[in-house]
Amino acid sequence: MRDLKWAKNDQSPARLRTNGAAERIRRAGITLFKARGYHGTSVRVLAQAVGIEAASVYYHFPSKQKILHDIFNRTMDDLLDGLERALSGMTSYEERLRAAVRFHILFHVERQDEAFISHSELRSLTPLNRRRIIFKRDRYEALLRVFLAAGKKAGAFEIADVRLTTIAILMMCSGVSDWFAKQGRLNGGAVADAYADMVLRLLRQSGGPQFGHLSATRTSGPRRAEAARRHPRGHTRTSAGGGSSQRVDGRLWWRTAATRFPL
Repeated sequence: MRDLKWAKNDQSPARLRTNGAAERIRRAGITLFKARGYHGTSVRVLAQAVGIEAASVYYHFPSKQKILHDIFNRTMDDLLDGLERALSGMTSYEERLRAAVRFHILFHVERQDEAFISHSELRSLTPLNRRRIIFKRDRYEALLRVFLAAGKKAGAFEIADVRLTTIAILMMCSGVSDWFAKQGRLNGGAVADAYADMVLRLLRQSGGPQFGHLSATRTSGPRRAEAARRHPRGHTRTSAGGGSSQRVDGRLWWRTAATRFPL
């Protein structure tokens, strides 16, 4: 029952800002969904963690699914808001990109539990809720992609393929939530600064990742049909590098710790 203790003792800023039962239920959901998984966490266990009756949970949320969707929704809304702020300043393209990378890194460092859940429990959302979250993820990726395209046009960045460079940056930065430890050698700010430097050097010197050759490797005709037979919709294929791809709503998504972007 240690995970129940963690949920009860959660003193994160989000919980301290709001003492209402609904917020305590959300925070307990984050802790328990990470520790036990969505399907391994009952409403009764959530209620015990918060210190209320199980029936009281339904006063604040009509279902456990609503709690999960609310966690996803808040996470994506906060990501979108932060990225928009970082990219909308009146500073140079380089400074705005640095601000965007730092925001993304610090978000995934400070909210690792939500990042973990957004990877592990996307499949637990209903089809409608999953489409809603994927729509917001598309918006997030598009914000950065449009910014990079504008920076390329203005001569601030050297990018061979804007779309895939965008995905590469987001994958690289989101992966921090997999390995970052607060007791480690570097704090979150130092990691954010280092990653921002790496991204800026990438776009200043090398012209961005060279992905143009990938277009020649697309499968077609009989090969595509054979691939579809071997890997039906929803099937996950794991790569040697530890990532995996999965078909979601008919599109191929590359999965990292906290994000899925369409290829």
